[in-house]
Amino acid sequence: MCKFSFESFANSIVGTWKGEGAGIFPTIKNFEFIEHLVFKKDEQRAIIHYEQRTWLKPSSSQKRRSSHWESGFISFENEEQFFMSNVHEYGRMECLNLNKIKMSQDYYQLLFLSRLIINDDRMESSKREWNFENGTLNYEMFMGTKTVKQQLHLRACLIREI
Repeated sequence: MCKFSFESFANSIVGTWKGEGAGIFPTIKNFEFIEHLVFKKDEQRAIIHYEQRTWLKPSSSQKRRSSHWESGFISFENEEQFFMSNVHEYGRMECLNLNKIKMSQDYYQLLFLSRLIINDDRMESSKREWNFENGTLNYEMFMGTKTVKQQLHLRACLIREI
């Protein structure tokens, strides 16, 4: 096991990632999407900014259309508790604790658990697991609402552009 280094981690994820994913949830139709995710490192502080955009994949009945737009920060400044904060295009805001980091030389696994969700009365909890390995990001996002226990909502595979 390696000791976590913000600089090493940030340098391994900074850049543009593109790929595809799928969404499921009992209250909606299953869907597939195209995703662009950009990570930028603050040059003076242990903070990473990210911007995530998705588009529903076209089907025979519809053209590709914008689906989700999220922007946020991952802070590694407080060694007692790393966290992610974000806002979604329709106003939902989340703060998630970074509860676990696993790593080896070319691998990082991050587990985020929600601690606060506002401006969306439906949503009660979320969990995100990110796995970075050799230029590939595989992630899963779990969601719980007032009517559905927390379960898998999104899964995607993104490749880092060089």
